[in-house]
Amino acid sequence: MTAITLPTDLIIRAATRDDAQAIIDLYAKVELAETGQSDNTVSDVYELWDGEKLDLANNSCAIFTASGELIGYTGVANTGRGVLLDVHTQVHPAYAELPLADFLLQFADERTRVLLAADDKLPRRLYTWGFTQSNTALFIQHGFTIENSDYRMEVILETEPQQPQPLPGITVRPFIPGKEERAVYDVIAEAFPDIDGKPYRPYEDWYEKVFEKTASFEPSMLYVAVAEDQIVGVTICRVYPDNGEGFIWQVGMRRAWRKRGIANQLLRTALTTYYQRGMKRIMLDVDANNATGAHQLYASIGMHKQSQVDSLVKTF
Repeated sequence: MTAITLPTDLIIRAATRDDAQAIIDLYAKVELAETGQSDNTVSDVYELWDGEKLDLANNSCAIFTASGELIGYTGVANTGRGVLLDVHTQVHPAYAELPLADFLLQFADERTRVLLAADDKLPRRLYTWGFTQSNTALFIQHGFTIENSDYRMEVILETEPQQPQPLPGITVRPFIPGKEERAVYDVIAEAFPDIDGKPYRPYEDWYEKVFEKTASFEPSMLYVAVAEDQIVGVTICRVYPDNGEGFIWQVGMRRAWRKRGIANQLLRTALTTYYQRGMKRIMLDVDANNATGAHQLYASIGMHKQSQVDSLVKTF
């Protein structure tokens, strides 16, 4: 592997938790330049580091100028589903003439090989998401391919949203913690393969991701639709009260109960709660090739496409 040389006056070291704000500031600089807005906060950095147990001391790299300005960052973590490249991987656009990206992504490759060598059951893949066109292009340039793409949709709740209309025989309510996790999963596991044709992740992986690794998950906003004494639809939500935003994370319906207005009722229930809690900008991601009618469903509650999110993978 060819060694990549950087100017000797740059400071290269492992990232620390104290660098989180500088990392999100750098990431937001690029995101704002390309999209006009940035959704990320420092809590997103901590959530990823803590949720995926990213070993900063060994598996992260930060590059600073002599004056202490952060101009590049990356990190990787063993997630059990492969190796995750931190989505906040970024280089400062003002230093594009330097091979910062080459250096950081070579570091990521090297640490990925170490993690894969230590766990022979780990899928031989490095994966991440590109939230801007420049990041997607950067990752493709370094050997990644696009696995699939989502549209990020959003609605700004300037006024109180339309109240959900009751449906005969359908009850929408918060789920019951400790009793209904498996039933919620069963709905998601039936619904999501209809989107991408792939088997859904095992229950244990889903539970860990939702209930243990994601600090922004709001259990009181996990809504279920109940019909004939069974859960037939679910909406799982995340909250970011510090910047007045919410994220509708997962929406799923049993096949036999689709096209009855139940998903619309679930979504309007979530929007009403977001509004009441002072969160006005609400987002979600939908597969660009979703053929279940989801695009029309989300448009019906006022959402519109804001950007594209690409899922990328590199095999080893």
